[in-house]
Amino acid sequence: MTNSTIENEIFTDKDKKNFQDQMGYFIQPKIEKFEKVLKKFLLLNLFFALLITIELLYFFVHLTFLIQTFALAIHLSLIFATIFSYITLRLYFITHKREQILALKTEFVDSCSESLKELEHQPEYYILTAEACCQLASEIHGLEYQIYRFPLWLKSLDSLLAKFSCWCHWWDVHFMKEMLLKACIDEYIQFVRNFPTDLEAHAGLANAYVMLSGLYVDLRSIEELDEERWIPSQKYNKTFKAKFRSIAERAIEEFKILSDYAPNDPWVHVQLAYSYHDLQMPKDEIKEYETILQLCPQDKETLYKLGQLYFQQGQNAKGLQVYETLKKSNYKKAEDLIHFYGAYTIKDKDYTHLL
Repeated sequence: MTNSTIENEIFTDKDKKNFQDQMGYFIQPKIEKFEKVLKKFLLLNLFFALLITIELLYFFVHLTFLIQTFALAIHLSLIFATIFSYITLRLYFITHKREQILALKTEFVDSCSESLKELEHQPEYYILTAEACCQLASEIHGLEYQIYRFPLWLKSLDSLLAKFSCWCHWWDVHFMKEMLLKACIDEYIQFVRNFPTDLEAHAGLANAYVMLSGLYVDLRSIEELDEERWIPSQKYNKTFKAKFRSIAERAIEEFKILSDYAPNDPWVHVQLAYSYHDLQMPKDEIKEYETILQLCPQDKETLYKLGQLYFQQGQNAKGLQVYETLKKSNYKKAEDLIHFYGAYTIKDKDYTHLL
């Protein structure tokens, strides 16, 4: 192996695309194996559910014939033994399933690393491995709704089956995506450790944190959300909210590093504005949009967003100035902006200083 810059460039130009094209050979088998792991666990649950149901039905149907106390006790003990066996085996298989998912993730990362062995400790090595993890996470997005399929003549029941599939497997798919995106973050962290001042390393790490935070975001706040799709209530709990905030704050730290290195790059400030918006930090969001306008004075869309924020934060004078500017420039959304006038509402706590 040589560290020649020319040879690294040749690999990047020629073999990078080949590696990305080969991703399908790595990804598809892992998805199929992942589905098998999930289906096996469901079969265990269905088997015991059917067995317990049959035992209960048999017990209640023949209850009048079980005159002898001994026979009655045997039937009851058989039912309780089956239930106890199911609970014990279920706990074991839940742990085993988690281990299998982790093993799948590790196998995938190792196979990608092996394919990129020639680039080890080079920037492309970390970037391509991280991209592979992101691609697999993207491929299994929504898989929890699609694991089972009815035949065409039962297509009208697809929505019901999708709900059942999600109810059974949403956590497993979420866990797999979480592990893959954390592996992506680990690759970029290694990239940063080896190349601390490389902007691409910090940008990749920041984007990886953004993608991971997306796993914990409250889906009800997404405008383009498919309302017909059933979403587990656990996705709205406090644990998810805490994780979202923690990961989003890490993303902000990386974007701040990028801002220090590239203060005149509008993209960095746009990402910071989005992050502050997700964290409900409007004052910081306003500052970022103001910075973007200093760098790109003709950006009407950013000016519109800033005007909207001014009105929402009760800064009506500034909001009206933005409205007048947009109106003079014949911006098509100028009239929409004025509807945000009065959007700011004073909460009861704002009066406490007067009491």
